[in-house]
Formats: sequence, structure tokens, C-alpha cells
Amino acid sequence: MPLLQYRPSLLEVRTGKVKFIILHHTRCMYPQETLKIDNAKYQTPFLSKAVMEGKQSDINYNFIVEQIEQDVQVMLARPFVYKCEFKDIPNDINNHAVHVAMLGSYDYKIPSKRFYETLAYRCLNPLVRLFHINVDRIKFHSEVSTNKELTCPGIFVDETVITAQVRRYIIKASM
Repeated sequence: MPLLQYRPSLLEVRTGKVKFIILHHTRCMYPQETLKIDNAKYQTPFLSKAVMEGKQSDINYNFIVEQIEQDVQVMLARPFVYKCEFKDIPNDINNHAVHVAMLGSYDYKIPSKRFYETLAYRCLNPLVRLFHINVDRIKFHSEVSTNKELTCPGIFVDETVITAQVRRYIIKASM
């Protein structure tokens, strides 16, 4: 495979202001068995391999949140300047969105309290503050998708817990 086709300069540059944060799980885009959620080891290299196998230009999320045993890591996958490509999300939302993926499938596993706290504190809260986004504009992929059968980011992800955690850290940060 020529490396030329995987250069970031071939990605579409964001031109509008960021107004939304869209939450995903990786199983809706990368169905490889090596990305199982119950695997206790670091799985991000398998995600990169899935991108290469699919001949995609880059990981299609701005951030990846991964649970490794009891630890939760947040990693930058695609810089903010580049848009993520989701054909099922209307352009008026997708052109103004940052995409955060939770590694694995949350249709099969319930996120831990630690996962929610880390997602809010290390990823969502900084994005809310940086881009001046209202907490109500943190959306699930299934909420903004034209595909009404989609469950992304998973049936076990609780939006009220995420919103409460983000608000908790916003209040603490402003004291």
C-alpha cells in the first residue's frame, strides 16, 4: 500500500466553529474481532491495523477512550483541524462536530464509574471549555444519525451519567 494515500493532508479541513461533541463506540465502524471490549490489553494498535486494512486515510475519530483493566486512557486520534467522515450524520452537524469514540462495543458491556469520570474529566470537559460548547450539545451518534436502527455508542451508555459528570467537573473547575 502506498503511504501517499494515508497522508493527513488528504483529509478534509474543518472550516466552521465546533458546536457539537458526538460520542461513538468503535464497533459500528471497525468490526474486527481483535477490538473486543473484554480484552484487558492495550487495543489501539489493533484499531490502527483495522484502519489500514480498510484502506481509510486515518482513524475516523478525534479522540479514542480506552479502558485497560482498571485504567482509562484518552488518546488524540485525529487533530481538530480535520473533519471526521460520517455519511449518516447531516453536514450541518458533522461539519461542526468533534467525535469521541469509546473503544469496543457498549452494546455488550456497561461502562464503569471510573470510565465515566475519566471520559468527562480528561476528554469532554476540556472540549466543552475549549470550544464553549453547551453540555446539551454532547450527542450520541444514534441521536444525530439518519440511520434510526443505530445504537452507537451502545445501549449501556447512560447519557444522564455523562452529562452529570461533565457538569460536576465544570462546577469544580470554576470554583
